[in-house]
Amino acid sequence: MKYLMAGLLALLCGFFLADFLFRQQASEVKTPGNIPFDHALHGDSIGLDCSHCHTGVTYQAHAYLPSKTDCMDCHRLPLTENPGIEKLDSALNRAEEFPWVHKRVLPEHVVFHHGLHFAAGVQCSDCHGSTEKIQKNRYGGERFTMQSCLDCHSGKTFEGRGFKKAAIHCGACHR
Repeated sequence: MKYLMAGLLALLCGFFLADFLFRQQASEVKTPGNIPFDHALHGDSIGLDCSHCHTGVTYQAHAYLPSKTDCMDCHRLPLTENPGIEKLDSALNRAEEFPWVHKRVLPEHVVFHHGLHFAAGVQCSDCHGSTEKIQKNRYGGERFTMQSCLDCHSGKTFEGRGFKKAAIHCGACHR
């Protein structure tokens, strides 16, 4: 029994060490040409929630990036007389159908499901920060680490929000 516990402790330490040594840094979302986009304008000013453009966020693992068609659906409407609309229309007309390329922030062995977190009451801003932070860093918020996930799952991060504690065993998030 003593050797089994020592082996399990060594394995757990190995996982923590591997996560520390091999964690991937957040990478920027590439935008083609100069398609201007302002998260605060779309969210704070117009009142769109994240799921309007990032389909799948409420029920799927991924929060997808909008296609050119998604953008054009709104920007073909007479929403504004802003002089920047002509520039935007021109850029979108020249863009590919899926102009934004998302690079995974988390290592491949880490499983994250946006829909499960949404169902638990986690808001986009809880992890990604305000629209102002998202504008500065395309992912917003701070760098995601195993410790930040464990703090949230163990109930430390949002103590006053009434979240249920979530699984913190390795197999819950690592494959």
